[in-house]
Amino acid sequence: MTKNIVLITGIILLVANLLFGSVLSAYSTFNMLLNCGVIIANSLLLYLLTCITLKDGFRISLSSLFSFLGFVEFILGLVAPQRYEDNGCLLAVILIVAFEAIVLVITNMVSKNT
Repeated sequence: MTKNIVLITGIILLVANLLFGSVLSAYSTFNMLLNCGVIIANSLLLYLLTCITLKDGFRISLSSLFSFLGFVEFILGLVAPQRYEDNGCLLAVILIVAFEAIVLVITNMVSKNT
């Protein structure tokens, strides 16, 4: 059931982001696509979190952490300059997503060993 909630929520947020991007002139295509990537990446990480076997403490804390960091990534995506080169916000988003993935892998390994 939780897997379905993560997927449905991710799809709803993705569609809403696409609609906002098509309706709001201040929301550039670059920022919209960046935030689509953020939504997809965080939905995938949360989905993987529900798929792997973890202790409840890990699952609850990582769900909260990933949701908070996803919100931070989304805000960075909103204020990011509209270019790929020398884009600190884009770099920060990539680093945060990589951090989330590494934490998920490490937590999975630690949870299996204990």
